[in-house]
Amino acid sequence: MNPSGLPIGEIIMTRSDSPRPRTGGPQDSSRHILAHIKQLNGPFTEQSLSAKISTESGQKKKSTKGRSRASRKGESRLSELLALLSNIGFLEFNRGKYTRTRDFRIQGTLRTDARGGGVLRTPDGTEFLVRREDTGGAHFNDEVIAELTDIREDRLCAAVTGVAKRKKERYLAQVRGKSKSQIHFVLIDQPGNIEVFAPRSPVEPNKGDLSIVKLTGRTSGGLQECEVDESYAPDDESLDLRRVMIKHSIPEPHGEYEELGAIDQGFITRERKGRKDFRKLRTITIDGKNAKDFDDAISLEKTRKGYTLYVHIADVSAFVAKGSPLDKEARARGTSFYLGNHVVPMLPEALSNDLCSLREGVERLVLSAEMSFDRSGAFVSSSFHRGIIKSDKRLTYEQAHDMVMKKGRDKLSKLLLDMQELAAILKKRRIDHGRVDLNLTDSEVVYEGNYLIDIISVQRLVSHVIVEEFMLSANEAVSRALRENAIPALFRVHESVSQEKLSALVKFLRTLGVQMNLKVSIGSALQSVIDQVRGREYEEVINFIILKSMMQAFYGVEPLGHFGLGFADYTHFTSPIRRYPDLIVHRCLKSLIAGSPRPYTLEELIPIGETSSTMERVAVNAERDLFKLKCCRLMLDRIGDEFDSVISSVARFGFFVTILERPIEGLVPLRFLTDDFYLVQEDEHTVIGKRLGKRFRLGDKVRVRLVSVEMETMRIDFELV
Repeated sequence: MNPSGLPIGEIIMTRSDSPRPRTGGPQDSSRHILAHIKQLNGPFTEQSLSAKISTESGQKKKSTKGRSRASRKGESRLSELLALLSNIGFLEFNRGKYTRTRDFRIQGTLRTDARGGGVLRTPDGTEFLVRREDTGGAHFNDEVIAELTDIREDRLCAAVTGVAKRKKERYLAQVRGKSKSQIHFVLIDQPGNIEVFAPRSPVEPNKGDLSIVKLTGRTSGGLQECEVDESYAPDDESLDLRRVMIKHSIPEPHGEYEELGAIDQGFITRERKGRKDFRKLRTITIDGKNAKDFDDAISLEKTRKGYTLYVHIADVSAFVAKGSPLDKEARARGTSFYLGNHVVPMLPEALSNDLCSLREGVERLVLSAEMSFDRSGAFVSSSFHRGIIKSDKRLTYEQAHDMVMKKGRDKLSKLLLDMQELAAILKKRRIDHGRVDLNLTDSEVVYEGNYLIDIISVQRLVSHVIVEEFMLSANEAVSRALRENAIPALFRVHESVSQEKLSALVKFLRTLGVQMNLKVSIGSALQSVIDQVRGREYEEVINFIILKSMMQAFYGVEPLGHFGLGFADYTHFTSPIRRYPDLIVHRCLKSLIAGSPRPYTLEELIPIGETSSTMERVAVNAERDLFKLKCCRLMLDRIGDEFDSVISSVARFGFFVTILERPIEGLVPLRFLTDDFYLVQEDEHTVIGKRLGKRFRLGDKVRVRLVSVEMETMRIDFELV
């Protein structure tokens, strides 16, 4: 809601119903009218304001009959503007008079674009256009104070008057030149080609060097001053991680927390009381070979009637009290950040790598989901417990996969084979019920120490499926229990494909001769497409397009289900070490187990869900950027080389290709296609020559030559051979 109390949608409707304002002379321009309103201290009427504007514009009041068309038009514009200002809360209308409710001041987040201008968005969702010359030295995502200055073509315009809070303290900058007293930089990874300067010093970076700088708040000659913290040569790979962390404002290392000092053996002993003892169950963890935190363990009992699955999750909530300093920091972070071979943890390592890590042979506190399935994989029942376990074995994905493939007869191999059997049953059952099982290849950067060695495609193993299916089962069961008992919680929500995107997908698939059956559920129809293209050259591309057609998942307070998984109930329960929503869910589940008061209200949960969703996207984008940097580094010495590739996406400025040699993507810009004038048909994922009709379509194989690699923009460009 905005200050007027009207939903934003109603404001837009009111504005769109009115004629579009056109700027006439100074007497009827929005900027001119706003300037006059700002000068008024008390209540005023439309007539008194009109008279004031006319007087100062040198106009004399005329009779209605004698007024010019321009004059009547100006008065109409004035009426429209006053109505709009009332709707958005800048004016209050009472008994025929208007009163300013505030001095046209606005506070919100500025999002700049590549040209340097941008949009200011207030907390209630109202947007204001900001020209480049009106940004006031603010940068992308800064919290700013601004002033309403104009209304043009139904767009609210504002000028930044101050920066309330910088999104970032430090920036990456490149030295562009030097004068007698200054070093001139341009900020990297910031829209708008922003220039800053630092005073000359005895020890300073050279032209082309990259520096981490901090703005001082001072200006000179229209440029902002900065201090240089560190400098790197342009080809220094050790900067990659730091660059991504600065660009995305990834948190610094954890500080000290007094509450961690209170965790002693006495605390652990007290927490053990009343817990269900699962130590006699054969329990294992399966994780990546480089994993340091193990937050989930699994056990399975197979009977003649079916299966009893146990998913044990580290009881992080036992160590992190709601509202404590550590809890507040974890909430602000929202997630752990996995950047190459480096982790920025949501929780301090004392918890994530020790007390809450389900290490082999060590007793640990857990929250366990106990689930029963019949032999067909149908869910029978579930129960939840504060528990204690001792993991019998820590396996890597590769070790568990090999043991399943070898079909050994020892107890551990037999357990894994039973797990693989149940996982396969659950997966098939879920696909039959509308789950969309995308077949996409993951990529991995291979390091030696902290330096890049290679980029490879990662094979999906049987052990991955085991862990995925069991975690899905636990998440679904917990979500169902919370919903059925009306406990306010955070749910993982994934909405269905929009009709617009579904229509575009159907149209594109037809160009490939792939039919989609729209008489069944959308999930089943998409899965049928995935099955149809399995093994074809464009299989990966089709799977990726289906993924892009889907809505983005988020954390919400309504249990709306997960379209992609085909679940009516779904939440995140299985990773409280690295996801804050899971910690919230643990607290909610504990209240169900104990029959205690609900830990959260819906009003408390809504902003937590929003922050967690935002930080999740930050983590994903940071991970993608580091991957782009590593791709660029690997290709730096390959300029001029030729590669077989497949067209992986189409944009208005060209098409992207992924080379077959490695999972590395680059752009073929339209300007490199010189044999014709090419048009982009984005809905059909096709580029077509206007004169000759030559087509380049998603999934087509093309031979390309590497033309350039730009580390500054993380961009790789190819040309067709």
